[in-house]
Amino acid sequence: TAEEQWTDPVKEFQRRLSHEGETPLAIENLYFSYMLLLTAVARARDRLLQDCDSGRIDAEAAAKLRPILECSLLDDPMVERASQKLHDHATKDSDSIQALWEARMRSRELLRIMNCVQCNKCRLHGKISMMGLSTALQLLVGRTGEGTDPARVHRVEVAALMTTVYKFARAVDLCREMI
Repeated sequence: TAEEQWTDPVKEFQRRLSHEGETPLAIENLYFSYMLLLTAVARARDRLLQDCDSGRIDAEAAAKLRPILECSLLDDPMVERASQKLHDHATKDSDSIQALWEARMRSRELLRIMNCVQCNKCRLHGKISMMGLSTALQLLVGRTGEGTDPARVHRVEVAALMTTVYKFARAVDLCREMI
C-alpha cells in the first residue's frame, strides 16, 4: 500500500519544508519558535539552577541540566530579539493584549482537542510540546505582555519547556542537515 512505501527523507523535506515547498515559511517559523523557547529557558535559568542546588532536581538530572543552562546561546542578543519582537507585537495596543488572552484560551483548547488523538504516545508528545510552548509564552508575555515570574511556574510546566526545547533543537539540527 501507499502507506508502506518508503519515501526519501531529503525529497520529502524539500517537498514540504523548503522555500519552494508546500510551506515556505516553516523553517523560519521553527527558528523563531526555537529562539522564543531559548529565551524562556534563559528567563527560567535562575530558578532551574536554584532547583538544582536545593535538590529539588535529582543529582543525575541536575548534572545534565547545568551545561544546557550555561550554554552561551541563551545569552545571545539575536535570540533575545525574537522575544522582543513578540513582546512589542503583543503590547502595541489594547487589541493586542486581548489577543494574548485569546491565544491562551486557544492553547487550552488545543490541549483538550489532543484528547481525541488515538495513539497514546502521540497524544502524550503533543500535549508535552503544547505545554512547553505555552509555558514559554507564559514566561515571555504572560497575561499582560510582561511575562510571569519563573518562580510561579509549576515544575511540570518547566519540565515540559525543557523537553520542548530539546525537540526543537533536534528539529533545527535536522533542518541544517537537510538544507
